[in-house]
Amino acid sequence: MSAPVGRWLLIAAAVAIAAAVTAAIVVMGGPGSQREAKLDQRRTQELDRINDEVRDYWKRQARLPTDLPSLAKQPGVALSTADPVTAAPYRYVAGEAGRFRLCASFATDTGREDAGRRAAADGYPRGWRHPAGEHCFELDASKPEG
Repeated sequence: MSAPVGRWLLIAAAVAIAAAVTAAIVVMGGPGSQREAKLDQRRTQELDRINDEVRDYWKRQARLPTDLPSLAKQPGVALSTADPVTAAPYRYVAGEAGRFRLCASFATDTGREDAGRRAAADGYPRGWRHPAGEHCFELDASKPEG
């Protein structure tokens, strides 16, 4: 009589494991979506670094840099100014009075509440939520970050 009970326990354990794996894939996404999320995280970290350097340039020069290549050539500055997958340059547009725009193409949407929580937990820099596709961040070097 114990053999059938053991068999049913084994089947129940296998079903529970399969359900847990399926739930994990649904919640976290498969390997492809995890890769896309990591690449988007890298993009936002690079944009955050560019933002920091633009702000430092503004403080030193009282003006915005003309473009990202000239900013990256500043002594002591090491910036990645291009997308890690496509090698397309990030878009930077200098505006007036310290305002500027940074743009990139993203594979994932971190603007949704559930994705936003996951992005925050995964180490996205603060304030860099984005939709999938081309997105521009409106920034201001003349104002303190906060």
